[in-house]
Amino acid sequence: MLVVAQIRGPHGVRGEVRVEPRTDVADRLRVGVTLDCEGVGPLTIMSLRGERTSPIVLFQGYTTRPAADGLRDRFLRVPIDEARRAAKGAYLWADLVGLAVRTPEGASLGVVRDLIRAGETDVLVVRDDSGAEVLLPMLASVVREIDVAGGAIIVVPQEEHR
Repeated sequence: MLVVAQIRGPHGVRGEVRVEPRTDVADRLRVGVTLDCEGVGPLTIMSLRGERTSPIVLFQGYTTRPAADGLRDRFLRVPIDEARRAAKGAYLWADLVGLAVRTPEGASLGVVRDLIRAGETDVLVVRDDSGAEVLLPMLASVVREIDVAGGAIIVVPQEEHR
């Protein structure tokens, strides 16, 4: 299962909650969709309003503020196969974590330990054998090749650009 959103907390008194999306799939959160809620089980979206970056959602069966408060800080997930279908050929963050990171010359920079979002750019968090971390933006000028099947990402770190 992959996390696609996090419930932040109640909004108002009718059971609505504010949700923080953690997906690039534009229609992941829409009326009628059922998502797996951590520790709760399946939740179906009954209504959705507000901005795409911080929607206000009403889930079936949660019509009061106290009921909605029980959902606070829980993660919403989808099966990884569904996430891959929705990504339509793009890479999932989960596919990149654990890949070796090398320069075009074959020098090892470490392994992808995490990804973070910095504004509009995804950033690889790469840790070497000593535990030191380097952040590499997912820009075409830095990331030259992603070979998920081969287990490697080829990069040219920015400080090497001339």
